[in-house]
Amino acid sequence: MKKILLTAGALLAWTSVAAAGAGGQSVVSIPAEDYKAILERLDTLQKRVDQMEKTASPSDKAAAAAMPGKLARDVENIYDTLDKVETKTLKDRINLGAELRTRADFFKVKNNANLSPGSLVREHNDNHWSNRFRLNLDSEIQKNLLFTGRITAYKNFSNDAANIYTNDSNAAHVPGDSGLKLDRAYVDWIPEGMPFPLALTFGRHPSSEGPPSELKENRLRQSTYPSLLFDGEADGVVATVGLERYLGWKNSGIRFAWGKTYQDTNTAVAYMDNYGQALDDSNVYAVFFETEIPGVRDSLLVLSALRASDLTANNYYLGNSEATSSNNIGDMDLYGIHAQANNVADSGFDIFLSTGLNKTRPSGTIGYDTNGSIATLEGVAGLMNNDGTTSHTGWAVHTGLRYNIPYKPWNNPKVGFEYNHGSDYWFNFTWGSAELYNKLATRGDAYDFYYIQPFNDNLFGRLGYTHINYNYSNSGLHIGDFGDSTAQLDNLYFLLDVRF
Repeated sequence: MKKILLTAGALLAWTSVAAAGAGGQSVVSIPAEDYKAILERLDTLQKRVDQMEKTASPSDKAAAAAMPGKLARDVENIYDTLDKVETKTLKDRINLGAELRTRADFFKVKNNANLSPGSLVREHNDNHWSNRFRLNLDSEIQKNLLFTGRITAYKNFSNDAANIYTNDSNAAHVPGDSGLKLDRAYVDWIPEGMPFPLALTFGRHPSSEGPPSELKENRLRQSTYPSLLFDGEADGVVATVGLERYLGWKNSGIRFAWGKTYQDTNTAVAYMDNYGQALDDSNVYAVFFETEIPGVRDSLLVLSALRASDLTANNYYLGNSEATSSNNIGDMDLYGIHAQANNVADSGFDIFLSTGLNKTRPSGTIGYDTNGSIATLEGVAGLMNNDGTTSHTGWAVHTGLRYNIPYKPWNNPKVGFEYNHGSDYWFNFTWGSAELYNKLATRGDAYDFYYIQPFNDNLFGRLGYTHINYNYSNSGLHIGDFGDSTAQLDNLYFLLDVRF
């Protein structure tokens, strides 16, 4: 009995250290092997106590009765302490964070034929309020296996209706109902023993809010891909090969990416293509070379090339919820260069320049609007054409700067300006844009001013103004041919963003 009590006392002494840490400023964590050994020791202790109770003499039982319940209480305290350690260990396995944004946009629209088909509307004013909640998760499962996730609920004030323009690439980035959407969930695996640095990423990609969006969003870089070419949610696999040891350029590497923008499935007959549709899946194949610009501290250079194959004609992008005959209407190639430097020469200025080029490869087929109600598309829609065969090339440029004001009494606010221009046949995959009007898809000119005011480490506000001249119609659509436009958009907005 004395030996058992000494063992229990030793364990209590150890666990009291952990408990003291839990009530103070730090908590002691233990390796899984040690934790398992403790549990096994407790189990042995309990068995020995049970055996001694069965074989104890009357005098031993009387002695035990003299200190009522002490041993039982000691063992119970050990288990209570270990429960706390186990709970803390589980919390250490995954980190949680949250964000809440409330935003108000005040729009003024001129000459937008979509508001009144067949005529020009001189002016339309509206205000739009929204809430966006995000739950961020990450975990270092092992030193070479990392998990990152984000779940989003994004809705307009007093509205729980779904958005008819929502698809799988933007469900978490446009206001809809109050349900949770999977924004991203992916694993980075760095295999050991490889002859060259290699990382594999699989799941729902970090493919939204890419550079230079982090400047305006007042946060660290959020995505692999420059936002001028791609901004949305995507599923797929990426292989990254590190090149720094071979080139001598900091943070250099090459990425090979594959994903799907459309997958033809039948929920009634699993794993079978839809009968009567016979649509091929739409796949995206891409390669990205990335590096820090040699000799420029805290900089980024990304060269991008991708092909989206077997794109489909989607009736929702025709503004018609009725059935549409959808076909694979062709392939699209995109190329881009993005250059960015932060705090250039310690001046407080962050600058960037992105360029993009797109080229269509029509398949010779078109999709039909069954109602024939879209006069601007004449009831038919090919890949940026109405005949199914004509190919087009478009281009765009996106540039801007941000100045970090060194004024500590105001928590070092920031002021920025961005400009982007798109040609008549410019197209990019930015349906998940943080702006409701998909600014970077503009066929025309967009001017964007903003002021960021941090209130503390967790809360900031942003006041902004955007003016867009749409020189050509149907910005952001890959379906149908387009005409000239005189539409204009002015938007004054403010937002409050808290992150913790």
